[in-house]
Amino acid sequence: MVEKQTGKSIKILRSDQGGEYKSGDFNKYCKENGIVQQFTVPHTPQQNGVAERKNRTLVECARSMIKGKNLSNAFWAEAINTTVYLKNRSPTRCLDNVTPFEALYGSKLAVHNLKVFRCKAFAHIPKENRRKLDAKAIKCIFIGYCYEFKAYKLFDPATHKVFASRDVLFHEQEAGNHDDNSHEEWHRLIDERFKEEKQQPSQQPQP
Repeated sequence: MVEKQTGKSIKILRSDQGGEYKSGDFNKYCKENGIVQQFTVPHTPQQNGVAERKNRTLVECARSMIKGKNLSNAFWAEAINTTVYLKNRSPTRCLDNVTPFEALYGSKLAVHNLKVFRCKAFAHIPKENRRKLDAKAIKCIFIGYCYEFKAYKLFDPATHKVFASRDVLFHEQEAGNHDDNSHEEWHRLIDERFKEEKQQPSQQPQP
């Protein structure tokens, strides 16, 4: 994807000695495309210090978001994805205070769509999905941004479902509230939702 987006080819790939990087198919792909593989010495992550420090930064940010908003650890993936999304849109000294997005694509990015993680939100229900006297919105929780399309990722505590919507009203000032659920009840609901998904991996959340 990087080659298609930038027009530049990957010359060297440095990684640890994980099986995914040393498999026969991956080695063949690198040789066919002229990519030189470099590996770190076992138990020596400092040889790939830039990537290791970035991973630590992402984990620390995600932990702060989860603990600061009293979310279950089951939402670690959403917190990590949101952290990456924000980091790519934040200025960094190593790029002379330019955002990674701007450095990659050559244009500034609007940030008006950024919202407070874990704030209360109301997602609009299309008229095709409701009857005349039904509610026009669902009360839910904002948990991130969608990469596949321009939409927000939301969690519905009533149905334990994650879905995407572009028509959302945010109450960012209520980001710290637990709404109608106590702290313990909230965590119980989240944990139950992920247990159900593990038991039925073929079922996908409906938007």
